[in-house]
Amino acid sequence: MKNSLYTGFTLIELMVVIAVLAIITAIAVPAYNNYIATARLAECSHGAQAIQVALEEFFLTNNRYFDGNGAAQLELNSDSMYTLPAAIVAGTANCDFNVTFGSTGNIATSYSISFVGANDLAGKSGEIVRN
Repeated sequence: MKNSLYTGFTLIELMVVIAVLAIITAIAVPAYNNYIATARLAECSHGAQAIQVALEEFFLTNNRYFDGNGAAQLELNSDSMYTLPAAIVAGTANCDFNVTFGSTGNIATSYSISFVGANDLAGKSGEIVRN
C-alpha cells in the first residue's frame, strides 16, 4: 500500500484553471453587454411604437393627429383606447423620445417619432415617420 503525501492541486494547475476562466470571461462579457444594449434599444423601439399606436387611434377618432396641445386628451382609455403612458412620453432610463408634427394650417397631418438612446445606449437611435 502506497502512502502519498500529495493531496491537492499544484500551483501550475491552479494557474491554468484561472487562465482558462479569464479567457472565457474576456469573450463572454463583451457579448453579454452587446446583448443587453440590443434589448434596451428594442425597448426604445417598442416605446416609439406605443406612441405611434396612440397617435393613430387619436387620428381615427378626430380626423387629425394629436399635436401636443391638451395632453389630457390622450389619456382616454378604459378600452376606448388612445393612451400614452406617462413613462413612455417622458422616455425611459434608456431612451428619450421626440415627436414632431407636420401640419396643414392648424391641423396636424403628419408626425415623426424619433428616439435616441441614453446612458449606455448613447449614439443609437431610430425613427418612425408618418406622412
